[in-house]
Amino acid sequence: MGSTTLIRGFKVAVATLDAFLAANDVDETYGTPPFYGDHPDKDSISRLLFAKIAQHDPTADKDRFRVLIPSIEGMARAKTAYVAYAWVPVRAHREVKMDENLPAEIPKGFEELRQEVLAYEMDAKDENKIADEGKLGMYLVVTYDIRGYYGLELDNSEGL
Repeated sequence: MGSTTLIRGFKVAVATLDAFLAANDVDETYGTPPFYGDHPDKDSISRLLFAKIAQHDPTADKDRFRVLIPSIEGMARAKTAYVAYAWVPVRAHREVKMDENLPAEIPKGFEELRQEVLAYEMDAKDENKIADEGKLGMYLVVTYDIRGYYGLELDNSEGL
C-alpha cells in the first residue's frame, strides 16, 4: 500500500541530508525512505531532528519533526528529501484543518535546523543537487509501499 503525506517543511537534496546525518553519527538514507513506523522514538533521524530543535525549544513536541522521502515503484531512488515540522498522512481522503494539522507558524529552532542541514550542501556533487534546495513550503510526498503504521488516527480520519 502506498502513502501520501501533506507536509510543511523544507526540501533538501538527499546528498545534503545524508552528509548532515553522517556528520551527526546517524545512518545515511541513500534515498530510501525511513521506516515511518519507528517515528519518533526508534527512528534515529527523528531523534536527531528533535534533539536539534530541543536545543532551542525544550518544550517542543517530538512527534512533529520527521524526514519524508518520495518513492515510486520501478523508479530510481529519490534525489530529494523533505524535513517536516508538521505533517498529515492521507491514504484515501481526508479533511485537512490547516490551522490544526498544518500550522504555518514555524516552530522555534526549525530555522536553525534548516540552516545547519543546508550547511552540508557544499559537500554534494553537482549531479546530486536539486533546484530550490532549502525552500520552505507545503509539499505532497508519495511513498510507494507504506513503510510503517500511521496509527488509528489515519484510519478514523478517512471514514472508510
